[in-house]
Amino acid sequence: MTKRRDIPKDVPPELAAMLDALPIPGYIIDGEGSILLANAEVKTKFDWKVSALTGRNISDILLFPLPFRSVLLQRLGEHGSIHEESERLMPDGTVRPVRTQWKLLRRTPLPALYLGTDVDLAEARLREQELEQARKLAKIGVLSEGIAHELRNPLSYALSAVQLLSDDRISEEVRSQCIQTINTGLRKAGLIVDNLLSLGKPRTQFERALVNLHDVVAEAQEAAAAHPSYRKVRITESIAAPDSTVEGNHDMLVQVFHNVITNALNELPEGGRIDITGERCGNGLCVRIADTGPGVSEEQMRHLFDPFYTASSSGTGTGLGLTLSYYIMKEHGGSIEVESRPGGGAVFVLHFPAADADP
Repeated sequence: MTKRRDIPKDVPPELAAMLDALPIPGYIIDGEGSILLANAEVKTKFDWKVSALTGRNISDILLFPLPFRSVLLQRLGEHGSIHEESERLMPDGTVRPVRTQWKLLRRTPLPALYLGTDVDLAEARLREQELEQARKLAKIGVLSEGIAHELRNPLSYALSAVQLLSDDRISEEVRSQCIQTINTGLRKAGLIVDNLLSLGKPRTQFERALVNLHDVVAEAQEAAAAHPSYRKVRITESIAAPDSTVEGNHDMLVQVFHNVITNALNELPEGGRIDITGERCGNGLCVRIADTGPGVSEEQMRHLFDPFYTASSSGTGTGLGLTLSYYIMKEHGGSIEVESRPGGGAVFVLHFPAADADP
């Protein structure tokens, strides 16, 4: 059992016990600045012997930097407490950053007593760095898992088709289907890689110009024409002529509209509709892309723009198109939002800032 040190008569035993129980360096000083008690954590954290501190005036102790110790009592007298970042000087000259807190314990009976504590920020910052690193590794793990999952599916289809092609007994029809499966699988894998590269590119300096959304929608529809459902649904566009111009990058905006249209095509039944309308909203332009599909649940809406998340019941899509669209719209100073209720279709709303006449 550790022998209990002598407690100054001016320090109540319960205060001394509280100080010893602290897991951080702590000090009790009187109104004159004399250190009456210090706990063992001072030695543990700062390598200063308790005996080298107690009984001495804080203004004479090199553990505390001069600008701090020279005005400590004055500040405590004026404010009653101190809470700030400071430094502590170790015997070997090492400087430790701390978050220090001092407060009045009692004013009477005399002497007045103050409690000071130090939290070692070097350790706290190290723990924060370790925690941040763990978060980064977790994100990498989720991203890697998502990439592996998304690439595994199309590549598995392609590999199975390649293995089937090695069988000389298959018919020409099956052979043709295998080639088509390989082509589809590799194209989807390539699209996943392209979207990942697009997400990783800094695009703050992309080329901007006045863009006509009629042209953007027409090109996006042309790009979506290869979708199996394209000819089974009706797509209309009615953006009023005065409201059809925005400032941005034509190709990037085509990608946004193509992604949203494709997302709708993945879910629309035969005879469904996609209606694209636009109107001025405030100083900008709002384009609404509404479909007659099954809609999106509240849970799906919370994750709709997350990488690799797909709400598609058909199993198509990469889970990256809407994520990419979100960042493209953000880089254009706009936004993309979704309105929906299950069974009531979905409406993607694209908000564009007002176009500058001289981009």
